[in-house]
This record gives sequence, structure tokens and C-alpha cells, in this order.
Amino acid sequence: MADTVLTVTVPDWMATRLNVLIDPGRGLPDLTAVVDNLLDHVQQGIYRPGSWERPWLEQAFGDSWQARLEPDPGTPFDRPRGDADD
Repeated sequence: MADTVLTVTVPDWMATRLNVLIDPGRGLPDLTAVVDNLLDHVQQGIYRPGSWERPWLEQAFGDSWQARLEPDPGTPFDRPRGDADD
């Protein structure tokens, strides 16, 4: 599957708040890296039951999205329904 390119525009007030997370020493040299890191953690939380990200996602988006997941056999993770690699 090819990468999807997204353009994210955030209001200045939000960028100001997210800027506090910039930390070159942790590999977060700019706002783009911060947003990429946030998205990476969100996707991990979707696939790892019991992860700290799941309650955050439930608070932000409710919990109905979890109905679109199924256990990934042989792993402790979930996957989107019908997304078998075999």
C-alpha cells in the first residue's frame, strides 16, 4: 500500500501549544515531527488493547470505532476487520 500524504493545518493557538513538545534531543526537531509522533502513538493505541492511548482515543472519539477492529490471531494486537494479510 502506498503512503498517503496529508496536509494538516492547525490554528495558531494549537500550534503554540504543540510547540512545547518540540524536543530535538528526543528526535522532535519541529512541529511536523511532533504531529507525526502523536499520530504514531494514536495508531499504536488502536492496535494494542490495554494501551494508554485507548482511553485517550475513547475520550476524544467515543468507543464505537472499536467495533471496526478484530483480534489479530496469534498476536496481542487488534487489526481492522477484514484486514488479514493472508
